[in-house]
This record gives sequence, C-alpha cells and structure tokens, in this order.
Amino acid sequence: MSKSAQPKPATCPFTGAGEPPRFPFPRDRQFTLPPEYAAAREGCPVAPVTLWNGQRAWLLTKYADYTAVLVDERFSGEFARDDFPTVTEARRSIDKLEKSFVGMDNPRHDHFRRMLTKEFTTKRMLALKPAVERLTDELLDAMEKAGPPADLVAMLAVELPALVMCDLIGSPYEDHTYIMKLAAGRHGMGQSPEVAAKSANDLVQYCRELIARKEAAPADDMVSRVIQEQVLTDRLTREDLANMLSMVLRAGHDTTTNMIGLGTLLLLRHPEELAKLKADPALVEPAVEELLRFLSPVQFAPRRVALRDVEVNGSTIRQGDGVFAVSASANRDPAEFADPERLDITRDASHHLAFGYGIHRCLGQGLARIELQVVFSKLFQRFPNLAVAEPFESLPFKYDSQIYGLYRLPVTW
Repeated sequence: MSKSAQPKPATCPFTGAGEPPRFPFPRDRQFTLPPEYAAAREGCPVAPVTLWNGQRAWLLTKYADYTAVLVDERFSGEFARDDFPTVTEARRSIDKLEKSFVGMDNPRHDHFRRMLTKEFTTKRMLALKPAVERLTDELLDAMEKAGPPADLVAMLAVELPALVMCDLIGSPYEDHTYIMKLAAGRHGMGQSPEVAAKSANDLVQYCRELIARKEAAPADDMVSRVIQEQVLTDRLTREDLANMLSMVLRAGHDTTTNMIGLGTLLLLRHPEELAKLKADPALVEPAVEELLRFLSPVQFAPRRVALRDVEVNGSTIRQGDGVFAVSASANRDPAEFADPERLDITRDASHHLAFGYGIHRCLGQGLARIELQVVFSKLFQRFPNLAVAEPFESLPFKYDSQIYGLYRLPVTW
C-alpha cells in the first residue's frame, strides 16, 4: 500500500469547539448500544463527556483501559465524595445515602465485605442450586397452567430472583413486591431526588426491621448467621448490617430479573444460537457468559473519581474528574472479543466485565450465574416452541433505567 493510501487515524468525535457531549447518551434501539461508544473506541477510547451538573467526566470504552483503571488506587470509588460522578441529580442524592461497602475504598471496603464473603462462597451458592431448580420448575408449572400468552417477566423473571433472595436472606416472600418497588425507585432515570432518597431510606428501614425480627427469632438464613457471627460479637453494628442488606437485596432482585427477560428475548431473536443450546444442554454455561457479555444490563457503572492527574491511554484525566467504566462498551471491544456484535454462545466470554472488576466485583455473581443457568436450561426444555407474542418493535425496553431490561415480555408456546 502506498503512503498516500494508508488509512487515516480515527479522530475523536467528542473533541472540538464547545463542551463535550452530555452523558448518558440516549438509548432507544433495543439491543443496539448507543453509537457513541463504538465511535469513542475507534477514535478516543478515553472519551470526555459532560454530566448533568456540568462536571467533566471520562468514559472508558475499551476493555484494557477499564481493567487498568479499576485497580488503580489513584482513582476513588467513594460515593460520598462531593466530586463523585453521577448520571442524574437523583443518583447523587442516593449516593450520599449509600453506606454499604459498594461505595467505599479500601481498607473500609474489604473490612465490611469480608463480613459477607462467607455467605457467598462457591460451595454455599452450589448448595442453593437444588432450591433454584425446584423454584424454577414451580414457576414454569404455574406459567404452563395459566396458558399462553404469558408475561415471562412477571411470571418468571421477577419471581425467581425474588424467591431465591427470600430463601437466602430469610425475608418473607410477600415482601418481594415492596422490595422490587424500592429498587426500581433507586434505579429509574426520571424520578426526583426526593423520591429516589425516599426509596433508598425505606429499603434500609425495611432491613432494620428484618434484622430486629431475626435477632429475636434466629433461623437458618444469611441474616441470622451474620447477626450471630458479626453483630452479637461487636464486629458489625446493626446499622451497618442494614445498609449492607439493602445493597444485597436490590442487587439480587433487580439485575438477575433483567437478565432473564433480556436473555430470553435475545435467544429467541437468534434462533441459530438457541438451536445449539437445545441440541447440547452442556452449552448453557458458556451461553450464560455470552449473554452477560452481550447484554451487560448495568449501564453506567462502575464509577470512579480521579484523586490526582492521571494519563490513561493518551488522555489526561484531571484531579476531580469523574470516570465511567462502561461495561457494555468494554464487553463489545473487538480487541478483546472477536466479532463482538455477534452473539455466539460457543465462544469463551468468561472474562467479560458484566459483574465489574477489581475489589468491587459483584459479590453475588456466583448465585446470579446459577439462576441464569437453571432458567435457560429449563425454560426451553419445557417450552421448546416458545415465541414472542407481540412484534419486537413494540416491546417496552427499559430505556429510562440505569439497569437495562424489559418491562414485560409476552410469550406464547
């Protein structure tokens, strides 16, 4: 190739006259990510953006930058900082109320996280698998009995994680609707700061009351064990436990719910991949990893703020600038995943970033994997002719939420 024919280097679409573009970008195309992510990966993988309050922030759109920054102690994950980046004013009000380790740096993060690590070991999560299988069978029985069309989100995707979390935590099942409502109140993009703060406070209050009940009448569940091992030995206060349980409850209910709905629809939209899964049930484990990579439902996290000036892949992030490690973009980085826009359930996607990276990597990822593997093993065995009952274009995606998903998924069989 002659010198004149050499390809021109990509230019950054976010620099030039005026302020960088406002983030988050609009999303309204089902499974397609906002085009700005691919443009940034190509031209300026560490891309400048402007937040709702005028704060400068940066998007990490490539896998390598994402993983490097999330283990770099020059960046803080402390939600309580005044300069910590948020996507809405309501999110800022929630961050100020967050007192669990998810919003802390070390050494406080590890101090509190260790209090729960024992409850989420691989051995303990695998011990829950028979219960997950039984609950899934019961929900599929109920769906079959009700007959088509059925809303898979309401009848399966919402119910299964709720039942599993109730079993793990020891909370009454009849409370799950209330818990889901409070979780949604935290994650929506359009609610007021007052509504968001009330949802956050109400969920912590629910956990305070649950702790009091479990302390008075212990049972074989996570809350009772942590009270006995950590609270009554003065290693953990009841208030700290309430905040930690609030985080566990909302994470356990909301994210897996959205993965079940989105994952089912994505497989139905890719019949050749679904046929592979039906033909070889052993593919369910790599299939779940690929679904997690492709879907990455947590849209605007992890987040960090620079503690000093840091150069990342050619861009200087100034002290006080926010950083958004965009999991959805990093998980579709062609430098890490070949042909990343293609769903391929046979690929090894196990190193995806849907659960985050570094010290804040999702504590409950083992349980989420088990739930998803059980669902996608059993759902298409029970309903081999499962199909969407409405046009794809009419399905209500959660464009207005920080946790991407579906509001409903009508299906027939």
